Amino acid sequence: MNQCRAGAGVVVLDGFIYVIGGFENNVPLNSVEKYDPDTNKWTFVSPMKYCRGGVGAATLGGFIFAVGGHNGSQYLNTVEIYDAQNDRWKMGPEISDCRAGAGVAWCSCSADHLNKLCLQKNKNEKEIS
Repeated sequence: MNQCRAGAGVVVLDGFIYVIGGFENNVPLNSVEKYDPDTNKWTFVSPMKYCRGGVGAATLGGFIFAVGGHNGSQYLNTVEIYDAQNDRWKMGPEISDCRAGAGVAWCSCSADHLNKLCLQKNKNEKEIS
């Protein structure tokens, strides 16, 4: 990578690895880097509007979502959405509570599937006396 960072969000989109925000020497970052495995090179893409350490990240519909994080003085409930085709960030809908260090995922399943998973898990758990 071009910039040292910890507490960054990481996603894969269209065969590229994106490393989003994080902290460098405890200072939150708004920079974003993209790794191309074909060329073995890291490049900077457009930075986010806000610095975000401990940012959650996920992809959905060809976009990258940067969720929450910490800007150095407060926890964030804002979301930024990256359009990789146009190398542009825009603001998304806010989340209900400020979060940092949270995992973010998108699941393509119905509520019925989730319910069955939870029921199966409960059947397999043993009681502890």
